[in-house]
Amino acid sequence: MIAGIIYKRALTDLRQNFSTQIMTTLVVTLSILLLTFFALFSFNFKHFVEELGSKLGIVVYLKKEVPQEAIPALYRKISQLKGIEAVNYTSSEDAFMKLQKYLAKEKQVLQGVDANFLPPSFEIQINRAVFNIERIREVAAELSGWKEVSKVQYGEEWIDRLEVFSGITQKTVIGAGLLLLITAAFVVANTIKLTVYARQEELEILRLVGATNSFIAGPFLLEALIQGLAGSLLATGIVYATYHYLQSLMSQHPLFREVELIFLPVPYLFAIIGGSIFVCAVGTGVSMRRFLKL
Repeated sequence: MIAGIIYKRALTDLRQNFSTQIMTTLVVTLSILLLTFFALFSFNFKHFVEELGSKLGIVVYLKKEVPQEAIPALYRKISQLKGIEAVNYTSSEDAFMKLQKYLAKEKQVLQGVDANFLPPSFEIQINRAVFNIERIREVAAELSGWKEVSKVQYGEEWIDRLEVFSGITQKTVIGAGLLLLITAAFVVANTIKLTVYARQEELEILRLVGATNSFIAGPFLLEALIQGLAGSLLATGIVYATYHYLQSLMSQHPLFREVELIFLPVPYLFAIIGGSIFVCAVGTGVSMRRFLKL
């Protein structure tokens, strides 16, 4: 019974204060819009870094005296190491063929060269390599001690630079995201607070006629839930439309044709929508609590 009355009062308030409700919803939308755009950027940046990191790997050169029969056992042994995503074996002949293709315009360089002069090797990929750079070093150090291994390469200098860049970028993204989240919550909460205080006379009258605190606060909380839902849905809709527009532009430009732009996953969207509703509800609850002196 009371829930039905609160629901009807909330709908009546939405109609009677339509312009105020629209302004509050727009403020919510703009705040969540900035946060959603940032989430889209950070998610795609993380995906780009992961794609870049997938090319990181370790090349293990074997000694030439290692018999061919020992290769399968070595393959299994490497595959069983912690954090290994993929292992590819390249024989001396295959390595020479790759070199021939690479030097196709300068074939004379390889004239008279023995096809077996290159050592056999394993190319190893570490799971989420860009975020497990320390694991690359650990695996490289372990493999260097194997009796069958002559040399291990993993681009140490380049990886050191990438580790510094990745660390700085992650801290910057996290810091900026938290700052933007706090700013959005502050703006939304204070906008709702102003809305509550703008209707102070109406609330005073309700208290004078004996309305309970839950009867007074209920419609405001329901309105806040509607504003949070509407604002977040509108913001994610705008970001989704912008994402499709950018995708179409990038597909037409040769420079960006190979760049893959990804929209936010469903869990991210639920988190944004749920967070928007939560912030609106908490902002309204705090404002009503102060006004009603609960």
